[in-house]
Amino acid sequence: MHYMYYLAYGSNLHPLRLGARLGAIERIATVQLPGWRLAMHKRGEDGSGKGNLVTAADATAWGVVYRLDASLKSLLDEFEGEGYDCKTVQIAHQQQQLACFAYLAMPEWVDDDLLPHDWYAELIEHGARHAGFPSAYLDWIARHPRSPDADGRQRLQQLLQQLRTDTAAPVNAAALHLPG
Repeated sequence: MHYMYYLAYGSNLHPLRLGARLGAIERIATVQLPGWRLAMHKRGEDGSGKGNLVTAADATAWGVVYRLDASLKSLLDEFEGEGYDCKTVQIAHQQQQLACFAYLAMPEWVDDDLLPHDWYAELIEHGARHAGFPSAYLDWIARHPRSPDADGRQRLQQLLQQLRTDTAAPVNAAALHLPG
């Protein structure tokens, strides 16, 4: 079986969310991403803002590295939809470099005036909390402006309820670095 490493930083952070989409996944590490910033400005198919990593010398984003069967990547590509380039990023982990793929927004799909839907931002919040991200980062996500979307919230109600009641202990964040 051939495996790939995936860097999640947005709505796929939580293993319940990613597992619901792909099936068997393995969490490898929580990672610190100095020189990167989380933005929610990628135009989604529904017209709302979706997650993106952008370079920013004075910022630090956080993510989770997952290992998954390479045959699942095409399915994840479908879930991510149009407007992302799949890029390889190097992640330092346990004294080795992992070549991870990550979805980064194409410039023509970026609009800094977009807001994420409330349910989308909630998915990121739950994933970040589960991964053990620092409280300042969690607070930034919680305070990020968002727009209401009752239809989307209804479609994801069962998953959101599972995430709210997930009793798994948060992971302790290890300070691993991705060069900006």
